Amino acid sequence: MRIYHYTNLESLALILENQTIRFNRLDKVDDLEEGNAESLGVKFCKYVFVSCWTETAEESIPLWKMYGGDNGGIRISLEQEMFKEYLISNLKIGKIQSQGTIISKIPPQDMVNSNFFIFPMLDYKNDLFYRHIKYVDDIYAFTKDAIQITNIQGGSGDMHMKMKPFGYYKNKRWEFQEEVRFVLYVLPMNPMVEGGNSGFSSIVIQSLLGNKSLPFHYYDMSLKDDAFNNLEITLSPSATEAQKLIVQALIDKYAPNAKLKESALGKVVRLK
Repeated sequence: MRIYHYTNLESLALILENQTIRFNRLDKVDDLEEGNAESLGVKFCKYVFVSCWTETAEESIPLWKMYGGDNGGIRISLEQEMFKEYLISNLKIGKIQSQGTIISKIPPQDMVNSNFFIFPMLDYKNDLFYRHIKYVDDIYAFTKDAIQITNIQGGSGDMHMKMKPFGYYKNKRWEFQEEVRFVLYVLPMNPMVEGGNSGFSSIVIQSLLGNKSLPFHYYDMSLKDDAFNNLEITLSPSATEAQKLIVQALIDKYAPNAKLKESALGKVVRLK
């Protein structure tokens, strides 16, 4: 299935050169209400990273304006299952040694890092990684009780957390976006380093309650080696000839099999 992402020329150049898609922190997105959602004093949106798309093939004037800029923006289209997969055998994380082989969308060096823990690691077949946004009247109603801690003794306890509400709900005022998104959750410590407890480890609980910062503000996920073979790039309705030449030059260099298309709105809309 094809999905669509509106952006600017600078971002296009980085996507093509690095063959990655950037996931931005949820507390840095343009929806301030969503970015400020929290629970139990934990500003959990700083641990949520998203890449925002739509499944709607028809071009959107608001999305052109908001994310493509006044002119010169582009819309890219890729297959939903675009991300690179890593075949990992006998992975060791802290005191935990896995047996056999797993397929992960997170590279092994980021899975074993003691300063953070990224998930989900596996497939698209659930709505934790890839989801259709639900538009509601009150985001806070779905996030306020998402995190609960019980049986706290000696600096440790049982944490009960529903991460899915963060990055899943937006106010109905954003319904025009018809958004789908990829979502990564990044804990500020790796629970496996304490032995892989059935619940969250004490260091993770303490890190979350203290709103510990992560060592990065965005995360770039690698695309499949052949992802650009199915790439379509649509020019802004207000694209100039010079901008068209720039996009074509980028395609020639990094994605020769990509298709470049004129906007269907080019003769009927002037973006101002």
